[in-house]
Amino acid sequence: MCGNNMSAPLPAIVPGARKATAAVIFLHGLGDTGHGWAEAMASIRSPHVKYICPHAPIMPVSLNMNMAMPSW
Repeated sequence: MCGNNMSAPLPAIVPGARKATAAVIFLHGLGDTGHGWAEAMASIRSPHVKYICPHAPIMPVSLNMNMAMPSW
């Protein structure tokens, strides 16, 4: 994932209420995870859409003085 060998947990998935005929892959921002966004997607979901909210791997971020955090 993302050209590095750091692992990330499995994505949070919000299934459609019916058989999914479409999918939305939503990438969260710096320092976040897919869990909170999966809850948000569940509140606006469409019956035929599966929402996939992956989690970025945790790695040092130079913008934040090399603090390790979820980042793409």
